[in-house]
Amino acid sequence: MLLYYLYLVSLPITLAACKYRYKQLDYNFKWYLPYFAFINIYELANFFDLLMIKHSNAWCNNLVGFMEFPIIIYFLTSFDSRPSYKKKVYILTGIIVLFSLADIFFIQGFWERDTIAIVVQALFVLALIFVYYCNLLEDAQEGLELIKYPPFLAITGWLFYFCAKVMFYVCFSYMIYKNNYHFYILAGTIPGLSNLLLNSVLIYAFMCSSKNKKAFVKEISTNKI
Repeated sequence: MLLYYLYLVSLPITLAACKYRYKQLDYNFKWYLPYFAFINIYELANFFDLLMIKHSNAWCNNLVGFMEFPIIIYFLTSFDSRPSYKKKVYILTGIIVLFSLADIFFIQGFWERDTIAIVVQALFVLALIFVYYCNLLEDAQEGLELIKYPPFLAITGWLFYFCAKVMFYVCFSYMIYKNNYHFYILAGTIPGLSNLLLNSVLIYAFMCSSKNKKAFVKEISTNKI
C-alpha cells in the first residue's frame, strides 16, 4: 500500500511539473497536461471508491486503458516523420482498438478486467518503443545527452510502465482466480512501482525541457522497419 500512496502523491506533483514547464514543452508533450489532470481526478475517485459498481472498478480501468492506448500511440509516432510508417501503425492501432472493443463487450465482458486486450495493447506499444530506440541509435547526432533528452526519458518511462503491465496482466487471469497468495504480493507491488517510476521519469523529462531546444535527432525519412 505504501507504493500506492506514494504513487497518489506523485500524481499532483507530475501535473504541477507539467503545468510549470508547459510553455517550454514541445507540441507532442502538450497532451500530458489534460491527461494528468484527468488521471488525478480519476485516481481520487478510485481512492474514495466512487467508481465501484458491482463491487468492482474493473470497468473503469478498462475504459481508461482503452483511452490511454491511442494517446500513447500518437505520442510514439509523433517522433517519426515517415508517412508510410505512420499509416501502418494507425491501421494496426485501429485493428487492435476493434479487437479491444470486442474483448470488452463480447469476450471477457464489460464488468471484468479485460486482460487480453490490455496485454495485446501493451505488446504493440512495446514494439513501437523498440522501433523508436532503433531509429534513435541510427539517427542521433553526436553530442546527444540522452539523460537530458525529454523524448528519450518519457519513452523510457513508458517502457518500464508497459513492461510491468504485460508481466502483471499475463499473471492476472491465472493467479487471481486460483486465489494465489503470491498474486496479492505482485498486485501490491508492480502497479504502484511502475506508475511511480513513470511519474518520476516524466517529472524529470518535463524539467529538462527548454525553450531553446537543439535539433538533437534528425528526422527519420528513409529508415524502414
